[in-house]
Amino acid sequence: MFGAVIFLSVIVVILMACILVLSNKIKQIRRNLKELIKENDGQQTSVQKTSGDIYFKINKNFEITFINESGADCLGHNAATLVGQTVFGTLIEDKKAYRDMLASALSKVCRNHSTINTQIVLIKGNGQRQLMMCRERPLLNEILECDGISFLCTDISEAKALKEKLSDFENRDIFTNGLNEQALMERFEHDFKLAQRYNKEFSCAVVELRDVYDFISRGIDFETADRLLKVASDVCFANLTPNANIGRVDKTKIVMILNNTDREKAQAIAQKIWQEIIPQIQKLGVDEYNAEMLAITFSNRKNYNDTFDGMWARLRRHIKTALKAKEYGIIASDVSVQAKRNSAVTKN
Repeated sequence: MFGAVIFLSVIVVILMACILVLSNKIKQIRRNLKELIKENDGQQTSVQKTSGDIYFKINKNFEITFINESGADCLGHNAATLVGQTVFGTLIEDKKAYRDMLASALSKVCRNHSTINTQIVLIKGNGQRQLMMCRERPLLNEILECDGISFLCTDISEAKALKEKLSDFENRDIFTNGLNEQALMERFEHDFKLAQRYNKEFSCAVVELRDVYDFISRGIDFETADRLLKVASDVCFANLTPNANIGRVDKTKIVMILNNTDREKAQAIAQKIWQEIIPQIQKLGVDEYNAEMLAITFSNRKNYNDTFDGMWARLRRHIKTALKAKEYGIIASDVSVQAKRNSAVTKN
C-alpha cells in the first residue's frame, strides 16, 4: 500500500512538470503570434518616407497586396500601380527558379510560422537588378492562418561589390598586379578540370626569371630586381588570350593560364614574349647577354587521362632542367632553343 502511494506521488510530480513545461511553451507561442499579428496590423504600413528599406506583402497567389511608398520610390515604381499585380515580372523576375523559391518560402513560413532570411534580386522600374537581403515573415489572419508573406528588404548590392573588390585585392600580387600564388594555383586547377570535363583546349606558359632576377639584385639593387617582375608581367599581360589568367609563383615565375588555347598558340605566345621581353629588361640597365638569362616554357593538356598535377610537374621539370644546364630561351618537351639562337633568329 505504501509503495503504491509513493508510485502515485511520483506520477503526479511528473505530470505537473510536464504541464508546467507545456504551459511555458504555449505562452511563448502566444507571444510570437502576437508579435506577428501586431506587425501585420500596421507596423510596416506606416514605414517612414525616409526609410531606405523596401517593405511589401504578397498573398498566397503571389499577388502584391502592399508596398511602402518609399520602397517603391527606391525601386522606381509607383506603389499604387503595383498593388494587385503578381510579384513575378514586377518586383521579381518571372522565372521558374524564382517561382520555386517563393513557393518553398511560402510553404516554410506558413507551416512553421517562422522567419527566414534570404537574398533576392528585385527588379527596378528601369529594368536594372538590385540585390537585396530580405527578411520573410508569415502574414496571419484572425484565426492565425497564414495568408501570405511579408518582405522587409535592404539593399546589399554595394556591400557585395565592396566585398568582391576586397577579395580581388587580397588575391592580387603587389609586384605584378596578377594573382598571388594561392589564388593562381586554385584558378589553374579549376580551369584545368573544367577544360578536361568539356574536352576543351587548355595550355599554360611560364616565364622563369630566377637567374636574371638574382643577377640584378646582386649586381644592381633589389629595387630594380622587383621592377623586373613588373616589367616581365606587363609583357605577359600584353600577350594574354581572352579569358586567360596570370600570376606569380615561387617568387620569380610568371604563369599564364591559357584557356581555350592549343599547344601551337601557346608556343607562338612564348616566342612572342621572348622577343619582346629582352629589350624591356635591357631598359633596366642590364646588358643583352645577361638580359637573356630567363627560361620560357609551355605545355598543354595532353588527353583525357592527363592531370593538373601532371601538367604542372611537366612545366616545373622543363624549368628546372633549363636552369640547371643554363639553357635559356624557350624550353618545352619538344622544343629547346637557346637564347643566342633565338636572338639570331630574331635579328635575321
